[in-house]
Parts: sequence; C-alpha cells; structure tokens
Amino acid sequence: MAEEVLVVGGGPAGSVLAMLLARWGRRVLLVSDSSHQGGLPAETVVPSAGATLKRLHLTDAIGHCASIGPQEHGRCWQTPRFTVEELQESERGWRFLRPQLDLWLRQEARRSGVQVMEGARVSGVLPEDGCGEVLVVSDGQTIAFEAALVIAATGRSSGAPFLPVEVSERSPEMIALNAIVESPAELEDRSVIEAVAEGWIWWLPLGDGRVSLALFCDPLEVRKRGRLEVWRSALGAALGPARGCPSGVRRGTLATARVHRSRKGLLLAGDAISAIDPLSSQGLEKAIVSAEATALAANTVLLGEATIEEMVDSRNRWETRLFRLHQRRALDLYDSERRFEECPFWLARHGVERTVPRDRRGPLGFFSRSPDLIEDSRWIPSGDRLVARGGVRPQSSDEEAVDRIGAISVPVLLEVVGDGGTIEDLQRRAARQPGLVALTPELLARALREMCRLDLLVES
Repeated sequence: MAEEVLVVGGGPAGSVLAMLLARWGRRVLLVSDSSHQGGLPAETVVPSAGATLKRLHLTDAIGHCASIGPQEHGRCWQTPRFTVEELQESERGWRFLRPQLDLWLRQEARRSGVQVMEGARVSGVLPEDGCGEVLVVSDGQTIAFEAALVIAATGRSSGAPFLPVEVSERSPEMIALNAIVESPAELEDRSVIEAVAEGWIWWLPLGDGRVSLALFCDPLEVRKRGRLEVWRSALGAALGPARGCPSGVRRGTLATARVHRSRKGLLLAGDAISAIDPLSSQGLEKAIVSAEATALAANTVLLGEATIEEMVDSRNRWETRLFRLHQRRALDLYDSERRFEECPFWLARHGVERTVPRDRRGPLGFFSRSPDLIEDSRWIPSGDRLVARGGVRPQSSDEEAVDRIGAISVPVLLEVVGDGGTIEDLQRRAARQPGLVALTPELLARALREMCRLDLLVES
C-alpha cells in the first residue's frame, strides 16, 4: 500500500505533526500503539505555552484534557526547610492528563484528515533513508506500506536498533518510579518538588482527589537495592506530603535526558529526537514545538524545496541547541542541592563537566572574525514550510547557523568587523553602515559580546 507520509507514534508529537501535515494537504497515515501507555499520567504546562497552543489551534485541548495548575507550589530544595508559595492566576499554567490528551489529539488528527491505525505497531527497523517499506502489525496481520516519507515520533524510550540513530549527548541515567495515591483534602491544590537522598520527588494533584507521585532516581541504585526499597526509603525521608504515603509503586518509566542524531535521512520528532530533563516541567510543550518543526521540515521536502538530508541536518542542529539550553538549566538546579553529595543520583549530576560561560561584562578589546567561520543556511518557518536564510557558524559547531542577534543582522555585523578593530573602530564603522546608523553603542557592545559567546568573533 502506498502512502505519502507515514508517522510512527501516536503520542502528542506524532499526532500534532500528522495533523499539521494533513491540514497542509498531505495524505498521512498515523500508526499508534495505543495499547502502550508510557510516561507519567499527568504533565504540567507552563503559562507561556498558551501561545504555542493558540498558534497550532490546540487551545480546545485545555477544556477537554486539562485543568488549571495548582494554586500553591511547595518546595524542599537546598535546605531541609519546607516552603510553600501561593501562585497568581497567571503563573499557574495547566495540568494535562496524558491518556485523555493523547486520545483527544488523535481524534483531532482524524478530523484533520489523518488516517489513524489504533493498536498497531511497526515490525522491524525503520528505514534509515526516511522512505520506503514499513511493516505494520495490526489485528494479528502484517501489512506492508510504501511511504514517500517516514517520520518517527516514538517517544523517550525508543532508540537503536529500531531507530537508525546515534546518541550524540546524554545526561546521567534516570528512571521515574510512579504511583497514584489519594490526596488529603487540604493538599488538593498544591504541587511539590522535594530533593531526597535517592533523587527528587514530584507531587502533582490530578484535580480529582488523586495525586501523581513520582520519584526520579538512579536506575543502577534501583537495580542494586530493589525498586520497593528505594521507593520506601525516599518517601520515608520526605518532609513534604509524600511522607507516609502508601508504599506501592505502580511502574517505572525511563526518564533520561538525551539527544539523538539520525544516521542518514530519517526525520524524528518529539522525545524520539531529544528528551529533556523532567525537572524543567516543559517536556510536553517541547514535544509539541518539536512536532511543529518536524512537520515544517517534512513539508519542505515534499514541496521539493530542500533535500531530506538538509532537513535532517537542520532538525539535528535545532534540537541539539534546545537540548543544551534545557540541560544547562537543569544542571544548575541540581548543582544548587548539596545536602546529598555522596549519594549516587546527586554524585552523577554534580560530576557532569560544563563549559563555564565567559565573562563578557568587562572592558572590550580588539575584535576579529573567528578563523574557522563558515557561511551556512538557517532554516526559518514561513507559512507551511521552511526557507533558507543566510547565516554563519564555526565549522566545528553542531548547532544551527546564526543569522541575527536580536533584530541585528549577523552578516552585516561581520561586515562592520571586517579585518578587526576595537569597540571604538566598530562604532565609527557602524555609524556609516545602512541599517546600523541608529544602533546605540550599548546595543552594539551587547551584540559583540553575544557573538563572542557564540564563537563567531574572537576578542583579544
């Protein structure tokens, strides 16, 4: 059977990208193993994600699958003192129930024209070229589909050999032990994060008298001590509402943050390409934004405006940059907790090597272009596709090319730098450059500092 686009994975990322492609007139088959429920039962979405939901016409999901986030947020981090903060309405975000959200998104995909195969799974390895034959098992039968474009949105736990990918970066291993417990009436509107020796606890009321209780911990320690022992020990040491909860743990879910790189031409979306640390509370929003980016890349290929190799490379670079931003924030938070330094979970995170940002607040010296700077395209969303815009990057960089610093064109700034000069030289040159005439010395200095941080310029 011939298909234009075959999307594997019926979670949020797979459903959203299939939906977008169908809205743009593509014929899409979505293969969903709906019998498999991965991840936690609920996820939070920060208020700023409302703009993403509105842009993708997904705001109705809030009414069907979500409730407003808890009014209070408890915290026990860095200190044994437990604190509670009351949140303003604009700070609360939403709690999405994942099974309901996944089902609603697949229904929306159908309404957009997507053919959805429920309870189906792919047999064998997905094609590394991103096209060709895919074997799908449904109702005990194996069906061969020939697809012009195959996209994997198979979640956090997927990887080689099913996906022809390599792990390019990985945070320390992590597993989430999870249970659903009853919530005391006085805590029905309070979420809590708490650091314990085994890792950290996330207490999230579901809004119906129940709570999603998760412990994020070290898989090796779980194997050595046993799942139940680690769970009981962590809850027994808790200072927050998790203390004294029933000892049963429902399941364990892989929660390691990592980024994949396609070996050849297979497009990836959501957690299949990069999974961020759950401590960020932005996993669901990131999956949806990643789905949108992959849909744009796929449509650009189908329109004949870029090769699959160009789009896979663009997606790899985009996700790598985003992964590093989230990883940096998560490691900063882990680094701030020093009560359990000798415990396996914390020892692994405190031992991660990090590049210390250069201090660019001091006097500015002589600027010149980095010696390995090359021109490269940055792909920018434009309607239902991506368009190439000229940018630059260090030849050794595995992140996207840079085309602008704020509203300032990087190629124009590089023209001003020329063979090099002091800040005073560059200010005089900028004053004669169309488009930079109104640039204040402060804005120019800030842009030059950022270009140094990105290794586009060298300062001596």
